Amino acid sequence: MVPNRLIHVLFVLMMVVSLSTPTNAQVPTAPGVEIDCEDKQPELDVHPLNEPVVEITCTVRNPSSFQESISVEKEWDGMEVDMMLEEDTFDLGPDEEEDFKVTFTGQTRLSSSISYDFTLVATVTNVGMLDWPEGLSSNASVSGDLNVATFGMVDLEISDKSTRTMQESDVIKVSFQFQNNGNDDDKIRVSIVNAAELEQAGFSFPDGIFVSENVVEDGVSPVRELSIRAPSEVLEDTRYQIQFQAESDNDASAPVSEISISVQMEAGKTAGGLGGGLEEVNKDTLVLYGSIAAAVLFGLVFVIALAKTLRRKANAQPMYVPPVELEDEPEDDDELDLSELDDLFADDDGEEIDDFDDVFADL
Repeated sequence: MVPNRLIHVLFVLMMVVSLSTPTNAQVPTAPGVEIDCEDKQPELDVHPLNEPVVEITCTVRNPSSFQESISVEKEWDGMEVDMMLEEDTFDLGPDEEEDFKVTFTGQTRLSSSISYDFTLVATVTNVGMLDWPEGLSSNASVSGDLNVATFGMVDLEISDKSTRTMQESDVIKVSFQFQNNGNDDDKIRVSIVNAAELEQAGFSFPDGIFVSENVVEDGVSPVRELSIRAPSEVLEDTRYQIQFQAESDNDASAPVSEISISVQMEAGKTAGGLGGGLEEVNKDTLVLYGSIAAAVLFGLVFVIALAKTLRRKANAQPMYVPPVELEDEPEDDDELDLSELDDLFADDDGEEIDDFDDVFADL
């Protein structure tokens, strides 16, 4: 009995002969298959805000002169990522081709170090109405690599977000940390993004306006700090915002992490001389001057009252004065008359105030 393989070979030879044409005609092409993909290095986006899916388009082609049935199989050993074919069997006439999708589906936050090889193998299973023997199978393959795309994600943390109070030329230090939430080691930069605006207002930055640190995947930086020096002259109380921003070096499109803290600037406590105008005198100075004036006024009243009391008591004591004959002299109008001073401190009825308490009772 003739083996099946030999029968198929004879069948093919007979088919070729039956399709023979005059010598100037094109020679028929033997059964075969071709396969290719437009992207042999796809990248899977595993950013938490995106769908971890990537598709590529592949094409299978029948280059022969015969009707063919073609089967496509995948060689894949990915664990965290699935690979699926849109179709795996094709019926193609002579010199026909067909596209199909290959989809890779994974999980978010996969490490960028993950990479998988894949291979697609296309095999002719039928020629015309006959099964094509495995020994004569014509096949083709295409290979590629699936890679996980790198994404950056940073998180800035300032433990003390309270308002800082500063005066002229004061220096404060703001401490912070930043975390690498991306899927690869990253160099993270933290900067004061409104530094130019603050410099115009008189601020300066002794340690610079940014720091950068290499942080491993899922790692946290050590505590870092930036210094802010207040303007040397502050004319009025003002509040400013200092904006800190952390950004990824791996991924320019990654969202930044921002935190703002408030700085309350207090006007200088010193004031110019009194000749400089009231606008140069602050509140504390005015209170001090007012207290001094009140004390001086009270002292004057006290001294005047004490003098009147002592005079009144002295006048109340009888004194014996021996008679002395004096020659008549013309009265001197310029002699001091203390009675006039008494009249100054008399009450409304013309009577002197009797005691020290009455003096202050009228005040």
